Formats: sequence, C-alpha cells, structure tokens
Amino acid sequence: MNLLGQQTVKPQESKGKKIVLTLLIISVILLIISIALIYILKSNVTKKLGLAVNGKDVQITEDLFIQDSAGKTYIYIEKLADLIGYDYITGGYLEYEENKDKGYIDTANQIIEYKAGSNEIYKITPKSNLDEEAYKLNNQIIRKDEKLYIALEDLNIGCNLVYQFSKNDNKIVINTTEYWILQNEKDLKIDNSSDNQRAISYNMVVTSNNTGKMGVMELNKNSIIGYKYSSMQFDEYSQRYLVSNDGKYGIISKQGKEIVEIKYESIHIINHVPLLYEVKMNNKYGVLDETGKLLVKIEYDKIGFNETSNSTEPALLIKNLDNKQNGIIVCMNNKYGIVNLQTGQTILKCELDKIYARTSNSKGKEYYVKIGDREVSLKEYLEEDNITIVTN
Repeated sequence: MNLLGQQTVKPQESKGKKIVLTLLIISVILLIISIALIYILKSNVTKKLGLAVNGKDVQITEDLFIQDSAGKTYIYIEKLADLIGYDYITGGYLEYEENKDKGYIDTANQIIEYKAGSNEIYKITPKSNLDEEAYKLNNQIIRKDEKLYIALEDLNIGCNLVYQFSKNDNKIVINTTEYWILQNEKDLKIDNSSDNQRAISYNMVVTSNNTGKMGVMELNKNSIIGYKYSSMQFDEYSQRYLVSNDGKYGIISKQGKEIVEIKYESIHIINHVPLLYEVKMNNKYGVLDETGKLLVKIEYDKIGFNETSNSTEPALLIKNLDNKQNGIIVCMNNKYGIVNLQTGQTILKCELDKIYARTSNSKGKEYYVKIGDREVSLKEYLEEDNITIVTN
C-alpha cells in the first residue's frame, strides 16, 4: 500500500549496493598496499655497483676492487692508471730492477711511488731540484696476487684525483683534475697551472674574477679565500699558497692567514725538509724558514749551486755539517761559500769557484769544491780548516 505517495525501497536492492561499495573500497585499499609494497621492495634492492671515470661508465672487472677485513674498498692501481690514461711501472722509481712490492704512476708532471704494506707514498717532480716529497695515507697499500691496491678514500691525495661516491646511484666517480677543470671552466675562471691543479685534489680550486684578482674556493663553489691576490701558487707539501700583490710576494695558509709578509721581490721554495724559502730584495737573495724567520741574510747573488754537467750536480743543503748542523751553499761575486743554516754564521767564505755534488752507486751523494784547477772533496777541504763534517 502506497501511503502519502511514498515509494517502498526494496531491501535486496539496498543490500547489493552496500556490497559493491564495500568491494570497491577494499580494492582501492589493496591497490594502495600493493603500490606501497612494490616501492618498499624496490628501495631495498641494492643497485649494482657502478663506476664512472672522467664522465664515462666503465665495466667493473673481477680484480678491479677488493675489500679488507673491515670491509673497506681498495682499487687496483695499475688498472686505475690505465683507465685514467697514466703510465704505470712496476718497481721503484729510479730503481732499475723488478720489484713487485713497489710501483709508480706517471701523471705527466709528477711521479707517485707506492710500496706494499706502507701508508707512505712519495711524489717526485721531474726536472726539479727539490727532493722527493713524502705523504701519509689513511691506509696502507695492499698487495694481492702480485697487484698493488690503494684505498678508495686515499685516491685524492694518493693519485692526484677527485674521488666521490654517489649513494643514490651506488656509483664510484673518479675524475682527473684536468677533467674536473674541463667540466667547470664555463662557470669559473680556473688557474690550470700544474701546481694549482693539485689543489683540486684537496677540495680547493684557484680562480680569478673579472678584474684578474685571484682567490680560492671549495669544489662546491663556497669561498675560502676572497679575490685579493695578483698571483697564487699552491704548494702541496706545505699546504700553503705563495702569493703576490703589486709586484711583492709573500705566503699565506690554505685558510688565507698571512705567514710571510707580502714584501719580497720574489719568493720560492728551495727545500721541503726542512722547509726553506729563497727570498729576494734589492736584487739580493736570502733564506727564510717555514715561520718566516730569516736564516740567511739577504745579501747574496745566488742561493745554491745549480749547474748540471757530466761531472757536476746541483747542490744546496749539506746536512750534518759543522758539528752536525746543516749548511747551505751561497754565492757572491761568482764565488761560492757555505753558511750555517741554524746560526747564520759563515762556515766557508765565498772564495770557491764551485761547490757541487756527485752521486755514485757505491758512495751515494758526495760534495766537491773547485778552486782554479784544483778539485777536492768538500770533506777533505773542510778538514784542512779543522771544520768537522760528519755524514750526509
């Protein structure tokens, strides 16, 4: 019976609609759960390790990486050298025999030597009068199956490279400093001299602004040293910059703090251990120590003997001389002498025609003096004046 025009809703039709709605809601919930599970599973799946060298993806071979007992990853030095275009030679640099515990790479402007079981490496700059430079790595070089491996975290200092690891991509990224410059030179005016290239391995890049002034920033472009200087030269060993302004030279730390006042006509590193600087004022030369203290008065025409021939080698610092103290060779009016590096006192007056070195397999490095036609060992000459020379 239809009362007041009202329609009767059939119970079965209402119940069916509720079931359809419930099933639809359940389906949507299940879909959401499925999508969430797929996302979680994908995020938990570790991506295959990748490697890119100078912008190119590289296939990882079986012997390229190893891990130590602590799970730290190392890379095969010889194969790495091949990937980045460096020459690798088995054995020690200037050691003319096969030695599987040693090897070195040639980066075109620097030799880097490695030894198995040691965390100390040596860097040698060919055609330089400076001695080899020793650097400490965080980890020892590992030898496995007659192959030398270096820890990935040591690549920057140990191979003059820029190393990064991308967690998102699970990819090792290795770039030479030259490649890094190519990738960033559109945005930055980068000084690409060989010395300043090495700063890039230490997260520092020397750049200039539109006025030509130079400064230093991190690789992420954060400023470290503002644009203040006419020139800057990075010294890797001391981690300092030789700088100039208005034709005057000095030294600053890598943070920009002045170490040697900017007042000299020129300044050069002439020795690393101990750290010595040759400085010039009024066209005369002297020597500073690492703190800027004057060790040798600025009154000489030259510091050291630089002539090279079949019978002479350059000579500068003579260790354990004059009661076990070091002497340094100086020149005035084309005559050579020796000054005590610790006291500044004269050991030999500038009266000799030459003071030079010779190296032999049997005796190592020895020093000689020449006066006119007379040539005699420095040891013998000093003993004539009752000056003690112990050993080099």
